[in-house]
Amino acid sequence: MINLLPSQYKEEFAIEETRRLVIILGFLLFFSFLSLVLVLFSIRIYISGELQGQQTLLTAEKEKFEAKEIRDLENKVRIFNQRIFLLDEFYDKQIGLTAVFNKIITTVPQEIYLTNLSYSEKASQVVLSGFAPSRDTLFQFKRNLEKDFQDVYFPPNSWIPSTDIEFSGVSFQIN
Repeated sequence: MINLLPSQYKEEFAIEETRRLVIILGFLLFFSFLSLVLVLFSIRIYISGELQGQQTLLTAEKEKFEAKEIRDLENKVRIFNQRIFLLDEFYDKQIGLTAVFNKIITTVPQEIYLTNLSYSEKASQVVLSGFAPSRDTLFQFKRNLEKDFQDVYFPPNSWIPSTDIEFSGVSFQIN
């Protein structure tokens, strides 16, 4: 096609065509940039949501782990308390032998000395052997024992000699 327009019009058309091309390219560039911004914004929102979900899962797992640790600790405390209770029960059932021995010592007159003292835990019984210079001191010893203890038993052969009495098998119960 032959262009018969004057050169001034030709230049104006070329400028107008360039201007339209620049405007179209500008709009394309603007919409491309706007699309890129929207895509990046949506990616940011998606990543933010995923991050928040992972943080929620992490918090839930942490709470579950802490709850398990607390349950384990509570279980250990419960077992420890049971053991302490059993120990306390055991010690409550025990007889304070030092107090019993002190009580026995206070019942023995000065003239009498003991040669043997045995204690049976199952029967809560004490068996004594010893030496008494006379029957009167031995009788006083028997009365002292009867004041503080139950089922005091002196074998009959302990009462036969009147002096220098070696007694054995003297028994009594501890409360």
